[in-house]
Amino acid sequence: MYRSITLPNGAKLLTEFVPGARTAALGFFVGTGSRHERAAESGAAHFIEHMSFKGTQRRDAGALARETDAIGG
Repeated sequence: MYRSITLPNGAKLLTEFVPGARTAALGFFVGTGSRHERAAESGAAHFIEHMSFKGTQRRDAGALARETDAIGG
């Protein structure tokens, strides 16, 4: 059974208790894209897309995934 909490900033937090589990998992889901951004947020969705799927100038997507996994992500 999932539990949904809406934080004061509007972000939603979904949790599920799994008896006997000794690990935790975390996921970030962005429910909007660049067409919904205000001027002050311009580019935020595109930045998240690049960091998640394409990488940076110094690290490709595979390197980002390996480094995240290495620190427990």
